[in-house]
Amino acid sequence: MGAIERRQSDASPALRRVARRAPAWVFGVSTAAAALAALFVASVAPARAYGAVLLLAGLAVSLALYAIVRAAVGVRASDAVALSDAQAAVAAHGERLRILHEIDGAIVAEEPTEAIAAAVLPPLRALLGVARVVVNMFDLAAGEVEWLAAAGRRRTHVGPGVRYSIRLMGDVEALKRGEPQIIDTRALPPGREVDALLASGVETYMAVPMIAGGELIGALSFGGERGATFPAEQVRVAREVATQLAIAIVQARLLAQVRRHAQELEERVQARTRELEVANEDLQSFAYSVSHDLRAPLRHIDGFSRMLQEDHAARLDDEGRRLLATVRKGAERMGRLLDDMIAFSRYGRAAISPTDIDMTALARAVADELARGTPCTVVVDPLPAARADAALVRQVWVNLIGNAIKYSSRRADPRVEIGGRTEDGRAVYRVKDNGAGFDPAHADKLFKVFQRLHSEDEFPGTGAGLAIVHRIVVRHGGRAWAEGRPGEGASFWFSLPPGG
Repeated sequence: MGAIERRQSDASPALRRVARRAPAWVFGVSTAAAALAALFVASVAPARAYGAVLLLAGLAVSLALYAIVRAAVGVRASDAVALSDAQAAVAAHGERLRILHEIDGAIVAEEPTEAIAAAVLPPLRALLGVARVVVNMFDLAAGEVEWLAAAGRRRTHVGPGVRYSIRLMGDVEALKRGEPQIIDTRALPPGREVDALLASGVETYMAVPMIAGGELIGALSFGGERGATFPAEQVRVAREVATQLAIAIVQARLLAQVRRHAQELEERVQARTRELEVANEDLQSFAYSVSHDLRAPLRHIDGFSRMLQEDHAARLDDEGRRLLATVRKGAERMGRLLDDMIAFSRYGRAAISPTDIDMTALARAVADELARGTPCTVVVDPLPAARADAALVRQVWVNLIGNAIKYSSRRADPRVEIGGRTEDGRAVYRVKDNGAGFDPAHADKLFKVFQRLHSEDEFPGTGAGLAIVHRIVVRHGGRAWAEGRPGEGASFWFSLPPGG
């Protein structure tokens, strides 16, 4: 029953449309003919007139059927037109969504503003059904407008270059409020720009504001013929596209600005790095040269002091011999400083040849060499392999293990432990001793050249060893750090790229 009722309800509007479309005189004639035929048959006509009666009745029925069929054909034509209009509206809506989606996709793809406008304007012009569409960018300070892109029936112009007065866009203050402007070209003040518009057939056009973040950045203009109208649906589509274009253009400008700033920053960093490299090379060369130049007079001081001490000691009193010994001791210390300065400079300039290093074997070899003849116990645990320059890394082990043995030498049971692990994709190593330790508040000084936390009377040295360690490790892309407490020993750590 429900299906029958639905069909009846669906048929009712069609019947009503047929009734409305059937001409009134057709129904009147057919009704009158039928009535006359009935009266004639009932009261007057003899039997032989029945044929005429039937003919009249058939004519009436034919006329009625003709009216019904004619109305039905009219209804079908009307429905076809309505269906065509609906399909056109759906297609237009789909095209509008496609254009907006294309703008969104261009934003995500980080395309430049010119490419976005060039892709969007031709389909937008066809959707709006106008002769030309232009994306105008405003320079409010200069009072000028510049084309970003323009699409006509035959070609599309992309890129800036065409500039003109902002007065061609109508009331700018109204545009800032988001109000589209309809401009009559012939009503504009005469000038070369107006003449150019008229020559190209643009007599009436609309400017739809492009606003992003509350700022008017331009307008989308379209139109052409004189007296052109702008239906509400056309304006609505233009406003939607103008809003999305404004967002896309602002995003593209911000992205371009960020990239430009990043490039400038990169160039600054590179320039500053080159300056630092040159200054560092000059400083190292200077230190190396000075160290070599000072070695000759230093050898003279030590040599003549030794000759004086050996050949003329009898002529000197106790104070003279003490002073001479002090001079020789200072010369020896100066010689060690120069040697360490040369080494520090050399390790900063030496070329790095990375190879996979068996760190366990290397650390044990260095430990056995340095601990030989001392009471210190050195324990080397299995260590992760590293990829670095073997000669430079050996010097790191020499300096760290040597320091650990030296600073634990005053203990009754000096002990050095060497261990390592892999952490965050890096090979990390530790040299721990039970020696004098240090104040952690001064840990930042340990890896600076010629900086010491203990006097030379306590522990001899120049303070260059840990600076060399730091320089070698950093040149390999690692880092070095230390932990300790006074009287509780110290742990020195460093990291390197892991081996294969």
